[in-house]
Amino acid sequence: MLHPFRYSLCVLMLTACGQVVGAELQVRISNADPAAGRVYFALFDSEPGYQNRAARGTAMSREGESQPSAAFAGLAPGQYVVTVFQDTNGNRRLDTNLLGVPTEPYGFSRNAMGNMGRPDFAAAAVELFDQDEPLLIDIELRQQP
Repeated sequence: MLHPFRYSLCVLMLTACGQVVGAELQVRISNADPAAGRVYFALFDSEPGYQNRAARGTAMSREGESQPSAAFAGLAPGQYVVTVFQDTNGNRRLDTNLLGVPTEPYGFSRNAMGNMGRPDFAAAAVELFDQDEPLLIDIELRQQP
């Protein structure tokens, strides 16, 4: 016979094994052209990580997906920024012109826009709380003329 403390500990451990710890952030792209290429997602969880382009997580859409999306699970409550781009030429990176302006569709969480560059972390950050329901954000891709 199990001691009551050991029994409680076993039940707690079995319960925890079947659950994902942390919240989930889901990202959906609303205006991607499915024939134009895959969409790449990067998740940043701090201002220094964002500035240094040190992503906490990355994802890639499926080929020809009509509404590209990604999910980042097991996240602690806090602020996060998501950056996206559609790789129209299949080289797996965001192409830019000589001035550093993107030549492929791109976007940021909160559809934030920067002034002569990327938006700052605070402008693009979404707040994630410890919640049962995933946080869903929509991002619209922008293309420079």
